[in-house]
Amino acid sequence: MENENKESNNTPERVPGESAKIKSLRFTITVLSVVLVACVLFSGFQSIYIFRLNSGLEGILSYTMFASKNKDTADGTGEPDEIVTVSSGERPEPWFSIEDATAVSSSDKTRLSVVDIFKKVSPATVSLNVIGVDNDKETKLGSGTGFIITDDGYIVTNRHVVVLADKAVSTYYVTVILPDDTQPVIAQVVGSDEQTDIAVLKVKTDRKLPFVTLGDSDALQSGELAVAIGNAMGTFDDSVTVGVISAPSREIVRNGYQVNIIQTDTPINPGNSGGPLINSFGEVIGITNTKIVTSTSENIGFAIPVNSVKKVIESLINYGVVVDRPYLGVSLKYVADDSYFGAAGGVFVAGLVKNGPAEEAGLEIGDRILYIDDVEITDTGDIINVRDSHMVGDIVDITVERDGKQLTLTLKIGDSADYPE
Repeated sequence: MENENKESNNTPERVPGESAKIKSLRFTITVLSVVLVACVLFSGFQSIYIFRLNSGLEGILSYTMFASKNKDTADGTGEPDEIVTVSSGERPEPWFSIEDATAVSSSDKTRLSVVDIFKKVSPATVSLNVIGVDNDKETKLGSGTGFIITDDGYIVTNRHVVVLADKAVSTYYVTVILPDDTQPVIAQVVGSDEQTDIAVLKVKTDRKLPFVTLGDSDALQSGELAVAIGNAMGTFDDSVTVGVISAPSREIVRNGYQVNIIQTDTPINPGNSGGPLINSFGEVIGITNTKIVTSTSENIGFAIPVNSVKKVIESLINYGVVVDRPYLGVSLKYVADDSYFGAAGGVFVAGLVKNGPAEEAGLEIGDRILYIDDVEITDTGDIINVRDSHMVGDIVDITVERDGKQLTLTLKIGDSADYPE
């Protein structure tokens, strides 16, 4: 008994309240662990979203593609009728005129407040989503904005919003939320044009839809009001931002094409692509397209001038492709002097479209283009300018250097409609 008492006396005494402290500590550790896991998951989702923004799967440069899907729309109307493109040998008479469908305002116009501009244009501005299907599972691949140009459902947007670069996605379709509707309907892509980054969609509807008025982008001046409406971040539809026209015309290279484009400081968010840029009269004067994002730049956005694509829109609706546009069928590469061990620089043929005008004329990859129509070629823009100064079917002489020798070839300018993308 004495030994037992000694052992009992050696047992540490339990401090009152110690058990409660241990429980509190365990609870704190559990809460911190849950918070830590939540932060890790949130960071993961943010990383995925940022990757999608940078890779063009989400946001202002959402490179997504349309493929028809045999499925009724939410209102039971089904998909629009099939669109058939035509070549130059079988074109019907054009039936659609954008000037008739979307009238330009008269000269006695009234300047509107931003509130009134929004009230006028937002009903005709729609949110677009591109939905991919894999094993009957639907996933949102990208989003953008468009605007209605006719009361029977033709919609203009950017090509990169509805044409997917990732060919691995085999089944996908475009949905549109029409004014006063909450459920999306499927839209058919009537046609798209890579050079101008324009696409036209069509939805079936039994009611007359609100539509925009097109303005005159050639009349723009630096400093005048510019308003953008769009589906910001692919989530916040009818978002309105305000700025000015920074420059009515900037010459830039986009997707290998030299284009004139409107510069604006109007904030442009991911998801705004394809939406309207509007002047103070409530007229659409541009199609929101892209922006420059760097650590040293701020509010440098671009929009496609509406005047430059009116004929493109008409042609896509009438024929499904852009017709009567001069086409050479050649890709070019500019090389600076002395880039390769002292070799002469210039504009070189980097690729040829099979059976295209350039290949038919006898051009070969590696040719250095010296002259076209006696115009000296010093950069790729020179070739574009000469091409666009001609009509489809015109004959031009091209002087090239090949294996140290000069030779002159004869090229017949083709029609871009005959060489689908």
